[in-house]
Amino acid sequence: MDLGTLVVTGGFFVYRLDAPHRTPFVPTAGASQRYRHSLTYSGGGSTSRADVLELIDSARRKVFVASYFIGDAEVREALCRAAERLRGGVYVISAMTDRDLKRAINEVGEHRQVDEKIERKRFEELTKHGIAVRAYEGCHAKFAVVDDRVALVSSANLTTDGLDTTGENGVVVDAPAVAEVIARFFAVLWHGSSWEMAMTGEPDVGERTVSGPPVRLPAPEPDAVGPIWTLGEQQYIREAIASLIRSAHSELLLATYSLEGMIRHPDLLLDHVRDAVERGVEVRLLLRGRNHIASHTADAAALAALGVQLYPCRRNHAKGVIADRERGALFSANFDASHGLDRDVELGMRLDGTPALAEALRYFEHAIAERDLDYARDPAAHVLAARLHSYELTPWPLPDELGLVVEDADWTFLCDLTEGPVLFTGRAEDDLRIYAGRRAWRVTQDEPARLTRVAGSQPMTAADRMATWLTVKRDEKARAPRGICAARFHRLTR
Repeated sequence: MDLGTLVVTGGFFVYRLDAPHRTPFVPTAGASQRYRHSLTYSGGGSTSRADVLELIDSARRKVFVASYFIGDAEVREALCRAAERLRGGVYVISAMTDRDLKRAINEVGEHRQVDEKIERKRFEELTKHGIAVRAYEGCHAKFAVVDDRVALVSSANLTTDGLDTTGENGVVVDAPAVAEVIARFFAVLWHGSSWEMAMTGEPDVGERTVSGPPVRLPAPEPDAVGPIWTLGEQQYIREAIASLIRSAHSELLLATYSLEGMIRHPDLLLDHVRDAVERGVEVRLLLRGRNHIASHTADAAALAALGVQLYPCRRNHAKGVIADRERGALFSANFDASHGLDRDVELGMRLDGTPALAEALRYFEHAIAERDLDYARDPAAHVLAARLHSYELTPWPLPDELGLVVEDADWTFLCDLTEGPVLFTGRAEDDLRIYAGRRAWRVTQDEPARLTRVAGSQPMTAADRMATWLTVKRDEKARAPRGICAARFHRLTR
């Protein structure tokens, strides 16, 4: 009986067998300085940190920054230098509400612990140096503006990972008229912020009276190069995504960190993508491989069913849409119905025909070529046992070929299985169990080894159990081995 041949229904992100060694992304020489591509890539070539530091250090009057966290020491030091040089003049919008902190921690600390107290302490340190810090609830935008003349709009949070290794994409805008619009966007958020941190270096965060916007924020011209955003009823990123997908004649490249609610709200993405595929457009999607988020895997499966080619990796956090290799936009918003496309706060840039968009296309294709994951639909159990991307599951602890004494009824049940998975919990020497359907057995290391049925029906099927294992993170101290059993069992006589 070969448990590894059982089909496991669903779509999964698995490690790529032929994943190449990552290489640096090398920018094109002589690229335009008016709209200059900014990036972070784990293979090397990252410019995000240098772009942020250059921007801050060039300030002569004021610095505006929006980021979930400012976890990078060099960026914090640059902001403090600017505040000392400008005698104030540095303003930061961050995550300080419980809702935003939870979202921020889930995003930047996906599989590692992020200490909320440490992150708050970093903002407190900024206020000691005269930096003003406020929180606009739901602000997921990541950008900086200096002196109303130059700006950086990016997908990157100002954390060390975001500036060194996580896959990020953005643009440095050296065009005063455009930078002024982005500065106005910041001013609207600043005056609309509900929370602010006391300028004492102490952990005092208080509510403030929200004031009306001090400036007018002009709506972007449709399909024109320039800023696009999500802010209340202003859903220009959503409109740009739909417009770009509708405009595609031959190919479409999409990129996101997460998927959320696309099935529930097909008008946001799925309907437009379906129309594109039906008219013969080749659609590719670069995305983060996230087996632990049920809505993400469900939306990925829906896109794959439409004919979208999925290219997952463990590092991507960049977002964008590029149509026919010449029209497109980069932004901070994910394809997310709960955040970003029709609510909360996001910022991006429409970049049709610019060298920055050409560089972004090269970047996305470089990341696709060097991705470390693949997408598997209805794979065999042995594929998942060997290659499933998960921080929760462990390898089968016994030999792949195993002889067992088994009762007739149990052997018949297992041999009649056509779908998996068969799962296990425990260690080889201590209460090792396997699960199939709603049944469970103990594997005992007697001479010979035995498979003994556990009385009663299990509370969930093995497939549902695996889904729970993937999506519910366990306490580190409570972890015990568990995973997929793809062994070959031989029945022994007594």
